[in-house]
Amino acid sequence: MTLQLRIDEHTVNGSTSKTSRTQLAYRILRQKILDNSFKAGEKILETELAKSLDMSRTPVREACIQLEREGLIEITPRHGVSIKPINEQDMSEIYDILCALEPQAARLVAEKSAKGLLSEEDAKYLEQTTIDMENALINDNLYDWAMADEAFHYALLVLCGNQRLTDVVLQFWGQAHRARLFTLPYRKKPVDSTDDHVALLNAIKAGNADLAFQLHAEHRLKGMQNLLGIIRKFDLDRL
Repeated sequence: MTLQLRIDEHTVNGSTSKTSRTQLAYRILRQKILDNSFKAGEKILETELAKSLDMSRTPVREACIQLEREGLIEITPRHGVSIKPINEQDMSEIYDILCALEPQAARLVAEKSAKGLLSEEDAKYLEQTTIDMENALINDNLYDWAMADEAFHYALLVLCGNQRLTDVVLQFWGQAHRARLFTLPYRKKPVDSTDDHVALLNAIKAGNADLAFQLHAEHRLKGMQNLLGIIRKFDLDRL
């Protein structure tokens, strides 16, 4: 099984099909939103987006519809799109979902491991993300740490085998990603978070599903408390 390493990237085969153009527009615009190149509350005309991408308005419009479904933008007819800000209540609700569903994904992956259904390649990939996190912290590179952290979480969703669970979580992934990147400069060095991943990986390798669930539930809860604490402390109520 080959994991898709970045959920904001889609394969575009170089054809000029409508689907390819739409997905390319979606990928580019989504990345600009996620890395905060487009600021919260910013309003952009559809014609400006199309011009910047050197595309017609149709694929851009359809890409925007996808982005609106993910809660990243709001479309106003004849007035273009606006980048939806994220506030403390939004993140609290999103983390309620992550805290409920992601631990179950960890449980399912551990159950696969217990049955010998987790491939050596996928186990090594999970391990590599923890190594990448540790190396990023050694180099004081929080952005690389965040990318490796996200790769670990995403891999659990892909490997769990429950597509509906995965789809629900990914519906809110973009908003959580934006908030986490925005708050990176305010974080303390996340050594504990990396240690949590290592402990979870060991539970998965051992096939201990109950422990995997418990560890990931505690990890996600700590993540929620940390992020909401940063939002309150620095008055970041419009991410």
